[in-house]
Amino acid sequence: MTIRQKLADELHAALEKNLVSIAEYGPTSSKGGLTPSLLVVLDSVSQDNLDLMRKPIRDAMKQDAIGVMTLTENELMRSADVFPIKFRSIKQNGKTLHGKDLIAKMDVPNSHLRLRCEQELKNLSLRLRQKYLQAQSSPKQKLSFLSSVSRSLTQNLAVLAELKDGKASASQEELVSITREWDIDLELLERIKELSTQENPSEPTVESVYHEFRSIVDKAAEIADRL
Repeated sequence: MTIRQKLADELHAALEKNLVSIAEYGPTSSKGGLTPSLLVVLDSVSQDNLDLMRKPIRDAMKQDAIGVMTLTENELMRSADVFPIKFRSIKQNGKTLHGKDLIAKMDVPNSHLRLRCEQELKNLSLRLRQKYLQAQSSPKQKLSFLSSVSRSLTQNLAVLAELKDGKASASQEELVSITREWDIDLELLERIKELSTQENPSEPTVESVYHEFRSIVDKAAEIADRL
C-alpha cells in the first residue's frame, strides 16, 4: 500500500459522513520530482473537518511529499474555468478511492483549456525574458531554472496537442513527433538535462540553449493564441 493510499484510508475513517469523495492523481511517489496528490471533497470545508484532516496529513508528509487539494462538491464542479489543466489531468488519470466518483462528472471545456494554456505560456515567456535581463545567474543556475519550468512547458504542449490535433494523453515520443511538425524541437529538453549533469557547463552553450528554450515557449504561446 502506498503512503497516499494509506492517507486516503485514514482520512476516510476520520471524516466519516463529512466526506464526499477522495481521488488520487499524479505519481505514486515523489521520487521523480513530482508530487503524489489527493483530491478530497468534503460536504463543507469547516474548521472541524480541516482539524480532522491535519494529523493524518502531517504524519503522511513525514514519510513523503503529498499534495492535498480540498474542495466542496459545488466548488469542484464550478472550478473548471480556474484550474482547467489540473482538472483535465485529474479527469484523464485520476482514480476515485472513496466515496462518490466525481471525476467522471468533471467538465473541462476546451475554451477554458485554451485560455489557461495561452496564459501560462505567455507568463512563462515573460518570466524567461525578465530573468535573463535582471538576474545575474551562473550557467548552472540558468539550467536549474530551465529544468524547473520544463514540466510546465511539456504539460502545456500536451494540451495544445489535444486541442490542435485531437491527440489526448500523448506519450512523450508522440508529443515530440507532433511538436516537430510545429517546428518545435522538444529534444532540447534532453540537452538541458545532459548539460545539467556537467560540473562546469559552457556559458555560451547555456546561453544558446536558454534562448532556444525561450523561442519554443514564444512559438507555443503563438499557437495557443491562434487556436
